Amino acid sequence: MSTRQYTDRQGVAQVFKSKGFILHNGDGTIYAEAVQEQADQLQQLDIHEGDCAFVQLASVAREYKTQQGETRYSNEFTIRQMVMI
Repeated sequence: MSTRQYTDRQGVAQVFKSKGFILHNGDGTIYAEAVQEQADQLQQLDIHEGDCAFVQLASVAREYKTQQGETRYSNEFTIRQMVMI
């Protein structure tokens, strides 16, 4: 579990939580994160490398500019739900 402090739009100090997983589906591998309450729930499970689960993901493609002005893209995968089997 990783945490960082931030200030929300109302000026209140908050904590952002995330828990990362490397997921393998038999054909490929991706990195995905669970955030906030989902991260808390998955932190409580005793998940080990090689365990099997059904995972529901959300994905977002982001565009950004480098300091040199080049356009780059990144894909972000967020775990919405994970059910151990």
